[in-house]
Amino acid sequence: MAPTRVGFIGLSKSGWAPRAHLPYLKSSPDYEIVAICNSSVESAREAIKLYELPSSVKAYANPEGKSRPHVILSISNSIKLTNTSDIANDKDVDLVVCSVRVDRHLPTISPSLRAGKDVLVEWPLGKNLAEAEELLALKNVGGVKNAVVDLQARQAPIVRKAKELIEQGKIGSVLSSTWTGAAGTFGAGYGKSYEYLGRREVGGNMVTIHFGHAVDYVQYVLGYGFNEHGAKSVVANRRPILKLLEDDGKTVIEEKHVKTSDDTIFLTGTLSSGIPLSFSLRGDKAFKNTPGLDWRIYGSTGEIRITASGPFLQIGYPDLKLEVYDFESDVLEEVEVGDDLEEVEGPAKNVGRVYRGVGEGENNCTFEDAVERHRLIAGMYRENGIEN
Repeated sequence: MAPTRVGFIGLSKSGWAPRAHLPYLKSSPDYEIVAICNSSVESAREAIKLYELPSSVKAYANPEGKSRPHVILSISNSIKLTNTSDIANDKDVDLVVCSVRVDRHLPTISPSLRAGKDVLVEWPLGKNLAEAEELLALKNVGGVKNAVVDLQARQAPIVRKAKELIEQGKIGSVLSSTWTGAAGTFGAGYGKSYEYLGRREVGGNMVTIHFGHAVDYVQYVLGYGFNEHGAKSVVANRRPILKLLEDDGKTVIEEKHVKTSDDTIFLTGTLSSGIPLSFSLRGDKAFKNTPGLDWRIYGSTGEIRITASGPFLQIGYPDLKLEVYDFESDVLEEVEVGDDLEEVEGPAKNVGRVYRGVGEGENNCTFEDAVERHRLIAGMYRENGIEN
């Protein structure tokens, strides 16, 4: 079978895309990058050269459909004509992958959805519920077959193992669950590269990213949605003033930088599955010598505990641990999780599993699923009197 031809929007010199997407796309025979769309043709060309992609890869600069031809030099220094805007209408592109800042998702992937192209986009889907719903509507109007959101923690072996153990009755009937995490960010200061995380209006912050990823994998294991009583939440910005630092983490740019996004999140309720859930996430690092994530799933005959340095199970940590405590035997067992994707490392593993699933006809997270996660967050904002 011919590989899926990928047009990648946002393959920069550094950041998430080259760390998490590129390793699997380059190593898998099931995918082939055929086009790069960056902020400029020159930037796209630089990415093609930097990541040693074939000289046949097209360089684009604008995904929004206003075509204008450019003359550029390919890597082999031969002159060729390319179009800076029509990645959405490029007949050689089967799948458009978008890895840009969330407030740019709507203008960036709308042309591809209108053109009926398959799309894989990072979570959050939009910068708020309204944008997410608009993208879902565009997907439906365009008749897009595969519209995937990269909530990739569902693919993490440790998450799937926890779900499997519960379904096998390893801890009997699940009675309740508690999740406690420290985000690692939003202590006394943060680096300028992540300053946008401190602006709620951008849409990428601790509520949407940290909480959004975590509550999704918790519900993947325990059941989506809440019962008729709904959930109660607290969302608060308890550190509205932080230091803005250079990316070295030491040099102060601004002593009193205003932060508008939130750093304290509590959520309690009973899931539609009948399982009571208590969820607590705060900013800053964890208490010394304690895990940054402590997730307990309490059952009638035992308990599952998942711990890690931080809450991002979609990225993974070297100290990830899944333990099962059997009440009757008083035995504590560390469960081997395994690795079914050894060819890539770090954050590329779970993103790679998403791509593998797409290739096998499994949509990790649909636009419809993502809109439901956005509705939960929008409801939490409303409950706490926060405009979004």
